[in-house]
Amino acid sequence: MTIRPLVSLLCLSALAACSSASSSSSQGSPSTPAADGGDDGGTSSGTSLAPPAPGHGIQLTMETTIAASTEDERCKFVQTTEDLWVNSEEIRYTPGSHHFLLYHTPYTSIPTVDNQGNTIDTSGVFDCPDGGPGAYFNVDRGLGGAQSPDASPIIGGLPSDVAVHIPAGSVLALDLHVLNATSKALDVTVVMNMNTIPQSQAKVEAGIYFFYNPFIRVPAGAKSQARMSCPVTSDVTIVNAQTHMHKQGLGGVANLEDSSGKVLQPLYTSQSWTDPPVKVWSPGMGVSAPQQIDFLCNYDNPGTADVIQGLSAAKNEMCVYAGAYYPRDTNFENCTNPTYIGTGAADGTATLQCMASADPSSPNFDDTYFGCVVSSCPAIAKPMTALISCELQNGASAQTACSTQVTALEKATCQ
Repeated sequence: MTIRPLVSLLCLSALAACSSASSSSSQGSPSTPAADGGDDGGTSSGTSLAPPAPGHGIQLTMETTIAASTEDERCKFVQTTEDLWVNSEEIRYTPGSHHFLLYHTPYTSIPTVDNQGNTIDTSGVFDCPDGGPGAYFNVDRGLGGAQSPDASPIIGGLPSDVAVHIPAGSVLALDLHVLNATSKALDVTVVMNMNTIPQSQAKVEAGIYFFYNPFIRVPAGAKSQARMSCPVTSDVTIVNAQTHMHKQGLGGVANLEDSSGKVLQPLYTSQSWTDPPVKVWSPGMGVSAPQQIDFLCNYDNPGTADVIQGLSAAKNEMCVYAGAYYPRDTNFENCTNPTYIGTGAADGTATLQCMASADPSSPNFDDTYFGCVVSSCPAIAKPMTALISCELQNGASAQTACSTQVTALEKATCQ
């Protein structure tokens, strides 16, 4: 049995449309922000928020106008001027916004050329449709945001000596996605406070875990699921959790399991893509290696075209499970060594044949390949994932390098 190499998958730009949280309500006296591009507060109705007191955080703002009957996405870069240990967030934004997200980038100065070599005016708010900043620039982790105005913050509920660290000089990317369904132009304002604690008080660094399953295929006029398992790579405390999907999403389920896949306890359930609940554990819930978090997203596609994973909220789908936790472990938060779990009935031989039929030069390659994974039975998840990982690591050499994984998957049964 031969295979065709998997040419593109799991790009970090998927981050650009997918982390969410929202606001809490503490007030501070006005101060000069410690990030370029901030100001002293929102002015639009419903967005007024006093900035943190001097020495207790920064305020970030973003203002733009969205034309009538338009869906658009706008971005903005800011650069921090001091070391920040963020213990909580507050967010206000104009009603009608789909989401507001904040990301950390690897840049040492605000970029002016995107990943395709195009010069972009990034001195203020700029257009970034179909995927946000990660579709055009590099982002390396989420730092919060808001999917609905009354949701709990993703950085919130942390103990008083735990905080997310943002080093001085960090370039942050603000991402605003707005659907203006009205007949008039919509002026949009976002105000975000990042409330900090002194470095001397921060005994533990927190992080945001972001589990993203790219293997999504929802056939036209049909229902489908996407399932994935992420290992707990060290002892950590989870503070909150939330899913993120697009308009075909019906909600999701997450369970804590032991290393064999036995469910230890339910973690999370949502029934909606528009307003998924934020599950909060107070003071937090401890999980430990070698446990794992298994999460599943449900979809229903009433349209006439297949829907696969991607950055566009209008054309693609997502399956995200995210939240705050501590102490920080990049292997845990990035779901190092995931297991992709099919929800169909195809055994190893059938799945391998399906993968081999996916032509990397075809515009339908992702649609076909993702469908092969989704249609596989749960029992072959580990050998299938091993082959996928081998293909990703070896690229054009996968035909030779992955022969052992091919043989293992070919022998895998659904029993």
